[in-house]
Amino acid sequence: MILQDPSLGSGARPIRRPENGPGQQSRSSGSWFLSVGTGTAFPQYDRGEIVNDRTGAIEPISGDINFAVNSTVSVGYRWFDPDRWGHWSFDADFFGSYLGGGISSPAGSSQDNLGFLGIRGRVGYRVFHDRIEPFLGIIGGSVLANSESAGVDHGSVWGWWFSPTTGVRYYIPNTRWSIAFDAFFRFIGGINGLSAPGVTINETPHAGLSGHFLYEPVGILSIGYRF
Repeated sequence: MILQDPSLGSGARPIRRPENGPGQQSRSSGSWFLSVGTGTAFPQYDRGEIVNDRTGAIEPISGDINFAVNSTVSVGYRWFDPDRWGHWSFDADFFGSYLGGGISSPAGSSQDNLGFLGIRGRVGYRVFHDRIEPFLGIIGGSVLANSESAGVDHGSVWGWWFSPTTGVRYYIPNTRWSIAFDAFFRFIGGINGLSAPGVTINETPHAGLSGHFLYEPVGILSIGYRF
């Protein structure tokens, strides 16, 4: 609001009154949010190795799990202010995920379980009356992997992971709820030292073998709430 002091004449400089007077609240620049989701992943295991602990012999291995259940939960803060950034939004969150997949065959069953912890950052741009928001981001952290096959538990080991992420979010009108689809392409490293009787199973080979990451295309459908 602009006021002018009449005692200063017509050429006086206007006096600007603060927009947020007594009893008025300033606009928050964002809000905390919670999101939970579920989806599927397709883990691929390229050219790892099995080391015979008695003879030292090394045998390359690979694997392909056609379907694995993946669940997620995240909590974070989303900067979401039309007055400062227009249609842009930014968020950072703590991210947790569980992935489990198994294969059954006449020779026995196998089960792989991976738990992910990480920190994620994303940037989005809202369109269609601010209801639809495509976004891009990056995420990474630590992973705990456990593997079992033919009734033998290979133990648990820690590794690390990172992933680019993209997707789209839909804000349900007149509510604090949103629905999102996230797509990840996770790269996982350091999953070494799983054991079976007399052998060690490594994701990252040595002794001249050409090894790669364990990698996973992942799709997640999630629902979120802004507090």
